[in-house]
Amino acid sequence: MVTPASLWLILLLGTLASASNLLGGMLAVIRPRVSDRQLLYGLAFSGGFLLAVALLDILPECVRLSPGAPLLIVGGYFLVYLAEHLFAGHAHHFLQEPHGAHPLIGAHLDEHDHQPIRLPAAAAAAVGLLLHSFFDGAAIAAALGVSRSVGWLTFCAVVLHKIPEGFSLAAIMLASSRTPRFATILAGSLGLSSLVGTLATAMAARAIAGVEPVMLSIAAGMFLHIAATDLLPTTSQVRGLRVLVATFAGAGAVILLMAVLHAAGL
Repeated sequence: MVTPASLWLILLLGTLASASNLLGGMLAVIRPRVSDRQLLYGLAFSGGFLLAVALLDILPECVRLSPGAPLLIVGGYFLVYLAEHLFAGHAHHFLQEPHGAHPLIGAHLDEHDHQPIRLPAAAAAAVGLLLHSFFDGAAIAAALGVSRSVGWLTFCAVVLHKIPEGFSLAAIMLASSRTPRFATILAGSLGLSSLVGTLATAMAARAIAGVEPVMLSIAAGMFLHIAATDLLPTTSQVRGLRVLVATFAGAGAVILLMAVLHAAGL
């Protein structure tokens, strides 16, 4: 249950998470200063972290709280699948991804070799990302309503994949001949959508009992898709010990954080 005291924490974390979309967009704009390897290691770490959070923390909590959680988790998984095929799939037709990255989440590596993206396809991808970003924000509020430990871990997972999310949208806009300023502003709009999801879920939880497990279960399915279908397949295209280390470091960070939160009594 969301209390007035926890509402301030939800607002703070929701705002910080939304800012990570803007950060990702800015990274795309200053792309010459960010190497492909740095992007790749970031994707690997966030993929390992997100998958571990979903499997080790969020899913067990959802199943404990709601008997209908498995169905909602599957629904969340296919919600991302549907959004990618209805929206970002249009961008795929015009954008070749040499490392397997998906326009919704993956970073666009070697973008100078890509053909320009038509504006309608870029707009479709933006709609899909805005929908996904809303549920990112909803997940933070729902998780904090369940418990502080689940909330903090969910917040970290959301921030880690919202950076490549913002990067992706800005890269799509740049590839569709939009200006760097426009690309940055649109990446910031992802953050706004996320914050709206956070506040809407927090308000709904105060008015309607049982909202948190429903939203968290949907988010868990979405996290599984993002990690297992988008992020990790992207990084698996590139062989190398450092990519493996970054992936396992992400998963290991979750285990470490769970131990720290448990020791702190959260």
